[in-house]
Amino acid sequence: MQIILLRHGVTEWNLQGRCQGVTDLDLNDTGRRQAAGVATALSGETIAAIYSSNLKRAVQTAAIIGQTHNLAVVVEERLRELDHGELEGLTFAEIHSAMPDFLREWRERPGEVLIPGGERLTEVDARVWEGMSRIARRHRPDETAVIVSHHFPIAAVLCRITGTSLNRYRSFRVAPCEATRLTYRDEAWAVLQAQGGAASTGA
Repeated sequence: MQIILLRHGVTEWNLQGRCQGVTDLDLNDTGRRQAAGVATALSGETIAAIYSSNLKRAVQTAAIIGQTHNLAVVVEERLRELDHGELEGLTFAEIHSAMPDFLREWRERPGEVLIPGGERLTEVDARVWEGMSRIARRHRPDETAVIVSHHFPIAAVLCRITGTSLNRYRSFRVAPCEATRLTYRDEAWAVLQAQGGAASTGA
């Protein structure tokens, strides 16, 4: 089967450069326009189902796409964003000022560091992969599904499929409302078309 893996549209905190994490914000006008653009781009495709993280910005993005295909959004909580804990709502400058030691560690080994009051990227990787696998197994090989998630879950999925260390998650550009196409067959995964235009394979 094919999966269109999509990051949600933007919110005000995205535009302000604030850590959003699990803070549950709505799309802003720009985010809604981005989602409508994706809906138009996918209007000619046959979509079997649309899945979303449980956070509003993802659900709203998925719902706009779903309207085009007359599909209700199926919520999968495992697709939610990395819990940013004490970083939620802070800008990079504020984090740099308040937590320089943490920021230094995060730059060096982001896959392993526990965010104060939040999660490790390894935890996100494990739960998101479980959610993705559950979704893939529900569908026939000839079906296509849309999955709307967030920056860190999508980066973690791409790292796992391509065999890239989580410490190198920045290798993948995960922009709002840009899609990565994945294929799944007989427990094997591949990246058909990555965000930014690079195609690669994995398992």
